[in-house]
Amino acid sequence: MKLISIWGKGGVGKSTIASLIAYHLAKLNNKVLLITTDFVPTISQIFGTGRSREGVVSGLGNLKILEISPEQVIEMWKERFGEEVYSVISSIFPINRDIIDYIAGAPGLADEFMLYVIYEKWRKNEADYIIWDLPAAGDALRLLRLEKQFYDHLGDAVKMYLRIKSIIRKISKRASNSPLQLIESWRELAVRILNMLSDKNHNAYLVATPDKLSVEVSKRILTDLKMFRIPIKLLIINMVYPGNLGSKIPVKAKIQERMISEFKALAKKEGIRLVEIPLIDKDLSSLEGLVDAYNVLRDEINEIMQCAEHERIFPAYE
Repeated sequence: MKLISIWGKGGVGKSTIASLIAYHLAKLNNKVLLITTDFVPTISQIFGTGRSREGVVSGLGNLKILEISPEQVIEMWKERFGEEVYSVISSIFPINRDIIDYIAGAPGLADEFMLYVIYEKWRKNEADYIIWDLPAAGDALRLLRLEKQFYDHLGDAVKMYLRIKSIIRKISKRASNSPLQLIESWRELAVRILNMLSDKNHNAYLVATPDKLSVEVSKRILTDLKMFRIPIKLLIINMVYPGNLGSKIPVKAKIQERMISEFKALAKKEGIRLVEIPLIDKDLSSLEGLVDAYNVLRDEINEIMQCAEHERIFPAYE
């Protein structure tokens, strides 16, 4: 199974690129799961699936869309981890199960849990490709930081639990290893999720537009992803003015030329490929519009999918 993640700042066309890649792979008879962790519902609208845990695209039975609302994500977290969290906390403090709803409402929990959802799909190997459409750069990087902090702090959580539990045990004369085992299992899960992101079968694509802000944000994304051991395989410059428009909008065209030159220098420095996607006049709010766009951009999408494979360049987490 291959995981393809789509990164970039807001408004650069990540969802469009993710949808075009998913459509392309499905047309080649691959089983594809297109997942978005951006809670703005655009992909389900494009494919006409409606928001659901896993919707099948009409006419493309091998393409499924997973676009979940924040409320659904919280319920999924409670189903998977609620009782485990209650087991750990209630072994230390006298609380009732209301604590599960309280923790489920914590800021960032729904975003972070989506990494677990993706990992479970990856682990079960039910598709040939998972295409992951991420939220805007700031939210996406915050999601990774949450997972890394979770991984780092769980080691300290074991020590803290043992200190507190030893005091409680002296008072109550009761002992249980299950909460400690749960904390260890959460840390092991965080390790597996982080290793999935640095796996050689994960291709991370960075989408940008030829403007100064996008150049600067892209540099930051590249730097930050290195910290998380996620190598970018491809830089996609979207919405590039075609040559025949240059004379009609010369100022903007010249600005784009300078920005594209900066991107080319960045790609050369980082040792990654670069693909340009021209700006096209298509309505991409429906499957019909997406198909029209795909027919125009078929060569560019083929070039994207010919991205060279790289071996893992970062060591695994332990």
